[in-house]
Formats: sequence, C-alpha cells, structure tokens
Amino acid sequence: MRPEQIRAELDARGMMIRDLAEAIGMNQNYLGKALRGDRKLTAEELLAIQQVLQPEDLSNRIRTIPLLGSVPAGKFRAAEQQGGRRIPVSDPETPPNAYALEVDGNSMDLVVPSGTTLTIDPDDKALWPGRRYVIQTEDGETTFKEFQSDPARLVPLSTDDSHQDILLGAEPITILGRVYAYTMRDADLPRRPR
Repeated sequence: MRPEQIRAELDARGMMIRDLAEAIGMNQNYLGKALRGDRKLTAEELLAIQQVLQPEDLSNRIRTIPLLGSVPAGKFRAAEQQGGRRIPVSDPETPPNAYALEVDGNSMDLVVPSGTTLTIDPDDKALWPGRRYVIQTEDGETTFKEFQSDPARLVPLSTDDSHQDILLGAEPITILGRVYAYTMRDADLPRRPR
C-alpha cells in the first residue's frame, strides 16, 4: 500500500492516524511523517498496517519467509535454531524456498554487523568466488563466510584479525545455501570513522 492508499482507507473507515498508530503500536508522529512522504514505511510497518486495514488481502500483498534462528559469523559452531517466526520480504525475486537466519558474531562485520538478517537460497549451492554461503560440518556446526578459490577456502571479512581463512578439503562440509540478501536497520549499519 502506498501512503495515499493508506490515507484513503483511513478516510473511508472514519479512522484517524492516531487510531492506526495505536493499532500497530507505532508513534503517531512517526506514522504521520510516513503518510506525508517524509520517510518510507518499512516492510514490517506495511505488514502491520495491512493486517489492520486489509486483513483478507494480506496473503496476496506481502510475502513472508521463516526465520529459522541464527548462524555463527566466526568459527564453526552449533547455531541456535527456532521456529514459528516469519519475517516479511519486499523483493518479489526472493527465491521460492528462501528462509532467514540472524548473524551472530563479527567475522563478517566488514559486510554485515552481528544482528543482520540474512535471506538464504537453499537451492543455490554452487560455490562461486566472492559469493557468501552458509556452510555446515558433519557435526552440524555452521558458519557464514565468503568463498574464494585457489585454494578453495572460506574467508572472513572482519575488522578482527583473529578470524582466519578456513581451508576446504580437510573435512567434509555441506553447503546449506547462498546468501541472497541482507536486511539490517540503519542503526546497525557500519559507520565511517570521523
């Protein structure tokens, strides 16, 4: 829904911006700025608005994917897995079997900080240099790294020099999928030093 559609729907229902803000748990002024075009609505905010204004059309409007837990960005280790939670995705090209994982660690902080949500394509497992993947050992431990060839290795992209390349071939691994997209809040974005 575009801001003008939301305003029209509010008018048609006799609702005020305050009513919608209360229904979705958002500050009234913050919502007002979005409806005036002073800022963009996030996918989560649009989903909440649609649940209030168009609940019958929700499945056709915003797609969601499962958030399955976390993936370590560091040494291989067991990842916390959870279920039941879904997150909205705004990209219509998101792969059909995609799922999400939250980054836990700093071995990829030059690309994404800890806490970033990754969208994983489990159907794309071919290793290409410069692409990022979620990898699992035989013991079920996982990590998130960039693949590089010559020699084949998983490369950290970190401000912390203690993270080292992981050479492939010594132990069997399984490619769980390629990282398709990253989602992070503005407050989580890496900042340029002043």
